[in-house]
Amino acid sequence: MTFEIAFVLAVAAAALVLFALDRIRLDQLSMAIPVVLLLAGIIRPVEALSGLSSEATVTVAAMLVLGLGLRKTGLVAAIGVWARTAPLGGKTLRLFVLCLLVAFLSPFLNNTAVVIVFIPVFAALAEQAGEPPSLYLMPLSFVAIMGGTVTLIGTSTNLVVHGEAVARGYDALSMFSIAPLGLICLATGMLYLFTIGRHQMPRRERPPDLARRYGARRFTSELKVGADSAAAGRTLAELRWGERYEIVIAAIERRGRLISRPAGERAIETGDRLYAQGSADSLMRLAQQQRLETPEHAHGLVPDAAAAAEGDRMVEMIVGPGSALLGRTLRDLNFAQRYDATVIGVQSHGANVTDRMAQLEFSVGDILLLSGKAAALDRLSGEPGFIHMSEVEHRAGNRPGAGFAAAIMAGVVAVASVGLLPISTAALTGMMLMIFTGCVRVTEIYAEMDWLVVFVMAGLIPLGLAMESTGAAAWIASGVVQATGGLGEIGLVGAFYLVTAALTAVVANTATAVMLTPVAILVAENAGMNPYALLVTIMFGASASFVTPFGYQTNVMIYAPGGYRFTDFVKVGGPLNLLLAIVASVCIPFFWPS
Repeated sequence: MTFEIAFVLAVAAAALVLFALDRIRLDQLSMAIPVVLLLAGIIRPVEALSGLSSEATVTVAAMLVLGLGLRKTGLVAAIGVWARTAPLGGKTLRLFVLCLLVAFLSPFLNNTAVVIVFIPVFAALAEQAGEPPSLYLMPLSFVAIMGGTVTLIGTSTNLVVHGEAVARGYDALSMFSIAPLGLICLATGMLYLFTIGRHQMPRRERPPDLARRYGARRFTSELKVGADSAAAGRTLAELRWGERYEIVIAAIERRGRLISRPAGERAIETGDRLYAQGSADSLMRLAQQQRLETPEHAHGLVPDAAAAAEGDRMVEMIVGPGSALLGRTLRDLNFAQRYDATVIGVQSHGANVTDRMAQLEFSVGDILLLSGKAAALDRLSGEPGFIHMSEVEHRAGNRPGAGFAAAIMAGVVAVASVGLLPISTAALTGMMLMIFTGCVRVTEIYAEMDWLVVFVMAGLIPLGLAMESTGAAAWIASGVVQATGGLGEIGLVGAFYLVTAALTAVVANTATAVMLTPVAILVAENAGMNPYALLVTIMFGASASFVTPFGYQTNVMIYAPGGYRFTDFVKVGGPLNLLLAIVASVCIPFFWPS
């Protein structure tokens, strides 16, 4: 093993560990990798910048713009509204039909965008059926993931593998080349989800005393005792808030000291910060009647909660991809003044936030309990990265009709599928049509597109080149061939699938695809296999993120609204992963024989 091989493998291993630890932003870490390789003399400047000009990167960016155009013209929202109100039969049949609709949309739209639209639809379906949302949201995410494997444009992972394969001379895959296998896996997965998987689904019951929609979860709200508060100078026993409001004071912060689980004889003092746990309605009534302020009021960030409560609505919103809150705090964003809404409760990763909410850095899947005027909350629901838990009408504004955007998208799919244009050319043409017809504005692309996946690809593609040019990929490939020599094609495909799925459970799927693609090509060549067999294996294995809540963005988004635990994904997604691994192992050598 040469120094170059050892160095590249060390960089790849360090990247995998850091990706799994999630201590550094994914795009930040990805963009640092080519710089490290460049400084070490492993790659040249042109190779370090190759990710930015890669056909795969450009195609993914263009497809994201196409999806944004469909959302901005109101097409995706209109589908969501129809799905919520259409007479589709009983609760199980309705769930099945909606899953079919998600499966139909996911091959052509970014599956994250599909899940954003359908979370409130599936949550409303659960409420109508009188069942917990945990029975409905996991099928939504899983079906969206499986639906994305039906076409080459269904997921960024497929486009990454295809782009990297084309760069190495393997360009025989077309738009629907993987559709037969994708449809078999989708049908198998849905059969599992509506039979065995349905019985395995977790039933996370809502608290029995919380029946109303926005009081269904318990929140921890941070409230400040002002000089005019009726609570100042009285003990908790005298106030009897537990009996009057059905809330619990979990802690009191006084002059920098935290008093956990205060006893009944503890007196409330002016300036105290109270961490009150209860339903949304209870917390609002407490703040209003006891004249308690949200603590940011002292810094001029939010209005008095009691004054804001009158005539306000309360809604729950999920922090989604592209939100201005990601990695920032309410104070950083000046949230209340910017959006004219007050955050009165937060759930992060399914747990109530008991620390100071103003200092919490938000991530995808966190839930905000908001209070504000109807107009302000409706405006906020139209902001990128905020998922309204109830259906909101999104106005398309002064744009072409949704049918126009749909026609552009259909044209892209049609010309690419019949081979009139390469997928990259068709996607770029569709992107320009979306922009010049006004379906999407350039400023919206800058502000709302999911740039993270673009920069992750741009940073990791040079790592794939380094693995290939130094011989690191060949070194790994020879080891894989030796270790799997007696397994045959089916065994090799199965082993590759499981390794890919295991990596994508803890590492970004695009990162997994970029690093394994050159290895797969060399393994296939050394083993005398059809290279497309292992390329397709990576496509499907990198999308098989069912066993953890954090391996795929759609799983992160449903984690808190569904009230899931980590083990729920292992219990339901683990058997699904193994089932799809068996299907892929048998079918891939059949469709792509040696």
